[in-house]
Amino acid sequence: MRLGILMRCTVSAGVLALAATPAFAQGGAQANASDPAQAGATSDSQDDAIVVTGIRRSLQSSENIRRNSDQIVDAVVAEDIGKLPDLNTAETAARIPGVQVYRQGGEAQNVLVRGLPFFTTTYNGREIFTAETRLVALQDFPSANIAALEVFKTSTADLVEPGLAGLVNVRSRRPFDFAGGQVAGSIWELRTVQGHSWRPSFNVLATDRWETGIGEIGILINGSYDQMEYLDAEISNTDFIADPVVPPSGQRVRLPDIQRLFYRSGRRERPSINAAVQWRPSDNLEFYGEFLWQGFRNQIDDRLLEEPLYGGQAYNNLTFRDGTNLVSSGTVVNPAGNLFSFQGGTYNRTNTFQYAGGLRYNQDRLHINVDIARTISTFRGSTESLDRIWPGARTVDFDLERPSFSVSGIDFGDPAAQTFQGLFEENQKSAGQDWQVRGDLTYDVDNPVLRNIQVGVRYTNRDAQRLYSNRYANILGLGLNATTLPVDFDIFRGVDQANPTYQWAAPTYQSIRDNLVQLRQFIIDNCPTCGYTTAPVVPALLFDAHENTLAGYGQLGLGDNDLSGIIGLRVNRIDSEVSGPSGITPPEAARERTEVLPNASLRWRFDRSFQLRLAISKTITRPDFGQLSSAVVLGAPPPGGVGTDSSPYGASSGNPALRPYSSWNYDASLEYYFARSGFAALTAFHRTVNGFIQNETFRVTDPVLGVVEISHPVNTGKGRISGVEFQAQAFADFSWLPDWARGFGAQANITYLDAKTQQPDGAGGLVFLPITDQLNGVSRWNYNLVGIYERYGFSARLSYSGRSHFAATRQYRGDDIYTETARPADRLDLSVNYAVLPNLTIFGDWTNITRAHFHQDFSSARAGAPRADYLRYIRFDETTVSLGIRFNFGG
Repeated sequence: MRLGILMRCTVSAGVLALAATPAFAQGGAQANASDPAQAGATSDSQDDAIVVTGIRRSLQSSENIRRNSDQIVDAVVAEDIGKLPDLNTAETAARIPGVQVYRQGGEAQNVLVRGLPFFTTTYNGREIFTAETRLVALQDFPSANIAALEVFKTSTADLVEPGLAGLVNVRSRRPFDFAGGQVAGSIWELRTVQGHSWRPSFNVLATDRWETGIGEIGILINGSYDQMEYLDAEISNTDFIADPVVPPSGQRVRLPDIQRLFYRSGRRERPSINAAVQWRPSDNLEFYGEFLWQGFRNQIDDRLLEEPLYGGQAYNNLTFRDGTNLVSSGTVVNPAGNLFSFQGGTYNRTNTFQYAGGLRYNQDRLHINVDIARTISTFRGSTESLDRIWPGARTVDFDLERPSFSVSGIDFGDPAAQTFQGLFEENQKSAGQDWQVRGDLTYDVDNPVLRNIQVGVRYTNRDAQRLYSNRYANILGLGLNATTLPVDFDIFRGVDQANPTYQWAAPTYQSIRDNLVQLRQFIIDNCPTCGYTTAPVVPALLFDAHENTLAGYGQLGLGDNDLSGIIGLRVNRIDSEVSGPSGITPPEAARERTEVLPNASLRWRFDRSFQLRLAISKTITRPDFGQLSSAVVLGAPPPGGVGTDSSPYGASSGNPALRPYSSWNYDASLEYYFARSGFAALTAFHRTVNGFIQNETFRVTDPVLGVVEISHPVNTGKGRISGVEFQAQAFADFSWLPDWARGFGAQANITYLDAKTQQPDGAGGLVFLPITDQLNGVSRWNYNLVGIYERYGFSARLSYSGRSHFAATRQYRGDDIYTETARPADRLDLSVNYAVLPNLTIFGDWTNITRAHFHQDFSSARAGAPRADYLRYIRFDETTVSLGIRFNFGG
């Protein structure tokens, strides 16, 4: 905590000091410049010690993108080929103001823009997605492969339809970006501290351009492969508070009735290739072709150790919270439930291909662009889980405040001490395909009022499918010793700081995957009535979706360089159909609809260094195809194989009646560009939302399965999202400083979000509560602080990032409104580079330096009992260290 406060104060003070002074230090240069960007260039040229390379050049590019764009857009631009200071693009996105991420498994996942996951993703301006979803998983893009990541926070009619939160564009390199031939890349080793693993990765780019008899031709190919073995530990209390009368005292107490130790581990691989060809037969005509293959492989080797605390023969050494019967810690002898464990063996595989081609034509005032693209993305997932128990007497010392437990009386190193309970299997396949055709025309007008006229049309044809099935053979009653299973056992060793009991004998991942036929035959031989076969479970259709979109837009560019604006209108005609296993399709109104999306914006450069932006637009956010499916998906069974009130089956379903929701978006930004590498911006935004889509969770009792907890999406009532962003960056470009000190720089950004919508009342109908609570998953505060140094071939970037607590879930359980609140851990990351030669650099990265832990709390008041708050879980996130070389040959 003290480190966090120190970092925030130190870097914030540095940014403010740097931001306040360079404009005055360079005042002589800026006084004679009409353009702040040119003023910065003049200042740099006057002092040869200020060299625009590396990090500084990257920040200048990001600044220019924001300053000159028609939209409010923030970007991160690679400082060198193959070098963004992150493992994947989701990590890169977390450095952009207003972007939040959820981290686990050693990296960032689940990107949110201004607190929301509802945005469009594009690759070089074309829509791209993963399998059946509407978004691409940004974490699947290696950061070494991209040139820039751009987040558009306001909309104009010429953009592919942004969602409520905006649009995220991944930009790759093209051969005409380079002056000539070049071969560049990087090779590095990555170590995961908790996973105890070293893994090599690489990125290579080759490009060249030639003058030929038919014009200039350029070719680029870029390939990368990165991998990681990770290990996260999570120790938790169950979300159910029991109130037993405990022996021998006969006292009624209250406590979470189960503790769990979960290890999320595995190995991720990301192979990727992108290529581009450009042909310019004349100065005003260019043809191009592009290709992307983005792969993702994930071997998930997860495992659980679950210790019940209920039904013990005796409870000793109990301690309580002051003035309550809420237990803090104690000892339980021979609990009623079994000590349980599962060992998972999941393999997920994703392949996304995009092929594109087009032309650009520029003749005087006329500009024409035509682009055609084909995207094919598939996902396959297979999960196997071996469940075992440890029968027999045991004693458990437990702590509910931190949560942790220690078990004695069991030989954890002996597989023969375990009894086989059952095998859970899951098989799934998702796929998505589309065709995109787009044509844009711009005509420049020589008029002080009207700057240009833009028109365009875009047609897409999209298909999406998802198949999923699972099965479970519970044969605990047969009492089969785990050593009779056709698998190999090894001693798993977890994170000792997570829990006193942290190692035990478990089946190995590879032996589970390699012996699936034998495992199924083992179940058939011992339980002929279980209905098992040696074949894998066959995935069943959940939905099959088809969607055609025809969009047209018109837009007027108004004004001049000092006062300019845009007025536009985009009209979409959507025809979609989502059929599920029961044949249910959405209502006609949801299938065929017309979307009318106006936009207007103004940019006023009222001073050499200042500009003001105002923007208003309407956006429509469409449901995912899976959200419209009528299928109900039953998740993995709870320990024991039967749902109970404390360990229910988890299920999810779609909602065929779901409709898109609309949002009116208002943005205002005041921007101050005081140097070529320095600017500050304050942005305010507001969204009024109608029909916002949120998940509603409720519980039902099935006569066979027991308690089932079902989550499905619903259109809520009205909502509002308001916020403020501040960002600044600067370098110490002061002529009175010694040369070495001018290498210091700083960045800072902070976002405040107030995001609320009407919630379902939990009674099963669409009756909504007043707008009161912050949206689930949305932090009010999100911040990034960066200290920079770049001089004499050496550069370093120390970044501190974090977000405030957020509501993780809100559920209605009879008379109880159950909530969970997450407290994310702040992160401190370091990236360093040293150029030993002009074309050879040594680099290293260290992430999650402080190893702070993610916490989540819960609050429950079941059956009229006083509300109780306990720690739900603590997650010990992975830390990574990498070391490598970067090379660059050519010009």
